[in-house]
Amino acid sequence: MPPFTFMRRPAFLFFLSIFLLCSSCLSRKADYGIPDFTDERIFVKETEDIAKERETSPLRSLWRAALLVRETDARPDDFEHKDDCIRRARALFDECASYTQKLVYEKNRDKKYAEALRFAESLETAYSALGLAFEPSAEFAKARIEAETAFKNLPVLPSRQADKTLADLIQGSVTVWVDLGVKVEKGMGYASRVIGSGFFIDERGYIITNHHVIADLVDPKYEGYGKLYIKKASDSETRIPAKVIGWDKTLDLALLKTEIKPPSVFTLGSSENLAVGERIYAIGSPAGLESTITSGIVSSFDRKLLSTVSVMQIDAAVNSGNSGGPLVNEKGEVQGIVFAGLPAFQGLNFAIPVEYLKTVLELLYSGGETEHAWMGAYGRTFKHKPSDKTGAGVEILYLMPGSSASRAGLLPGDIVSAVNGKAVRNIEDLQFVLIGCRPDSLARIEYRRPAKTETAPPDDKVRADNKTPADGKQQSADDKVGAQIPGEALVYLDVRSEYPGKTIYEREAEYRMFYPLFGMELVHSSVGNKRKFTVRSVVKGGIADESGFSPNDPVEIIRTKLFEDEGAVYAELYTKKRKSGYLDVNLAVGAPLDSLYLF
Repeated sequence: MPPFTFMRRPAFLFFLSIFLLCSSCLSRKADYGIPDFTDERIFVKETEDIAKERETSPLRSLWRAALLVRETDARPDDFEHKDDCIRRARALFDECASYTQKLVYEKNRDKKYAEALRFAESLETAYSALGLAFEPSAEFAKARIEAETAFKNLPVLPSRQADKTLADLIQGSVTVWVDLGVKVEKGMGYASRVIGSGFFIDERGYIITNHHVIADLVDPKYEGYGKLYIKKASDSETRIPAKVIGWDKTLDLALLKTEIKPPSVFTLGSSENLAVGERIYAIGSPAGLESTITSGIVSSFDRKLLSTVSVMQIDAAVNSGNSGGPLVNEKGEVQGIVFAGLPAFQGLNFAIPVEYLKTVLELLYSGGETEHAWMGAYGRTFKHKPSDKTGAGVEILYLMPGSSASRAGLLPGDIVSAVNGKAVRNIEDLQFVLIGCRPDSLARIEYRRPAKTETAPPDDKVRADNKTPADGKQQSADDKVGAQIPGEALVYLDVRSEYPGKTIYEREAEYRMFYPLFGMELVHSSVGNKRKFTVRSVVKGGIADESGFSPNDPVEIIRTKLFEDEGAVYAELYTKKRKSGYLDVNLAVGAPLDSLYLF
């Protein structure tokens, strides 16, 4: 099944009851921002660490060397030994860049085109971010072009097939059959299988389906029997062996391969052209009934059921077994991939927009699990006015200690406007761009910084998480939409874990993790009791807001507990909420360990 918020799972009440009997009080220490390279010892230690990291993590070392160059260049002209430090930093960057160029040749030679392209693009990004001219060798230029050409041509997609009717296209759909052998329960054995749908997208026999259909076959924790077959629409009796090529857990997509010539191949359209109310058709094998087609309309585009993207809601009838089948328009162009059989949404049906498939398709063809990137931040869509229909970027509200975004010099209050030159209007745009970025690569982040933002240590008496100006006053809306200073940061994109919130929980001070996970910013309110806090701000639409918290509410943290199997963190609080008439109450709240707002 695709990842859904923990609150919809039946085990929620069970784990919550266990949680209320447990206690967990962790002491964590945070570190923020860029090291003070004006200290000679820190500068030398950084150069040594970068040199040591070059072979184990070449792009991270390249990134750190680039930041070192930027920091030394930014020192005052009267700083002692500035010229020497600049020379040493640039020499180190040149060494890292040369090593990266070498890797581009090697990866291309070994036909690892995705990796070669990742190294090449990151190297160009680093030079661009520093404003330095990149003069590649002829060998590098040749290897880069070869890698890009080979990687981009991995998918062999059909041209539009205007002469084919929907009835013809049904022949390009398949039933995906996962045989899991025999399971025994209470002494009785029964056949275990998963049935889903799929569709051909390539004349060579490549098929698209949902990840959750074939999840057991690629799960390293699964130790049972598993065999994958497909059944053609024209032959419901013959099982044809297939294999999994690539999969994406986050987007719930998978690419399969079979050694037959497809009777028909689907063309990928564009879900961006769809409108609410437009007619669509779902093709699949509900309950194993092959070659079923149902029709309906698009009901909505903004359903946040997957962890990082929004999906379409449709009213075409689909059931368990439709998962992985194509959603097409009247021209037969694929507009989405159906996923079905959600117990918590009886009567409601959904589809993954085809744009997400097109973004990761090349990586699926490369094979293995597709991982996604993140920079260790939390934020929301920024609007000049609450009534605005479109956003004006993504405002960073929080930076994880030690994250690449923090190390790159970004600050809470910064408004991200573009990533690698691609405009970002809202959090959905930002996540969509990041889906197309590969982990362990470098990205240019363009942002706008309110002119009154100042840099200060994260001290509760002054400011929390560097969010407010150093005089302790919260920025007004007028400050944010007033004078803004454009900037650019070079960020290393790390691997987004299955549960980014778990990383925050483990790294962050207990009370500070309430901001990115619960949407509630806390500050100490008592010197004698370090578990008593005051709510400084509440993120609109966040869990704290939905739980009735308001600014200035008193809060005492009784205990917190991580339930990784449930993908959730729970907190027991004592509070006197203004919206509840300041009545004393012990309140248990929970938050998912992944969300659209973590990037």
